[in-house]
Amino acid sequence: MKKKKDEKKEKQLDFGLKNPPQNVYYKYKDQYELWLARLETHKFMKDVLVWFVLVCSSSLIFTQVYTIQTLERLPSKIPVFSYYFTLSMRLADSYWIYTYPAISLTVLLLGMYLSNKYFHKERDLAKTLLITILLANLSLSVIFMKLVYTF
Repeated sequence: MKKKKDEKKEKQLDFGLKNPPQNVYYKYKDQYELWLARLETHKFMKDVLVWFVLVCSSSLIFTQVYTIQTLERLPSKIPVFSYYFTLSMRLADSYWIYTYPAISLTVLLLGMYLSNKYFHKERDLAKTLLITILLANLSLSVIFMKLVYTF
């Protein structure tokens, strides 16, 4: 008689379910989290500060490139590296002037990516990063204009 009771304990109940209910729950939970993440991305794109930084930084970068293209006479050597003490080390070839728009564009793209990534987790961090992007591009543009209009 003991053997029959042991056999009944080992036998599982068969309800005819292919997947346990927990799998269905986790499947819909993951879809819901993805939907929320997309919604947060849309909130990022609707934020006024994001568009202000994007438009201002883009216009500053465009101004830098336009200024380079419209220069009539560009000297062969430009003092791009102004942090050196000796004058001979400061001077570089004229194509190095394109580093300013390249750095500005890199700051804008990388900053927007990171700001979008952290927008739904840390909004204050994302907004601080956006303001930092704007200030960095503004300072790069001022340095560029000072460099261009000195020769």
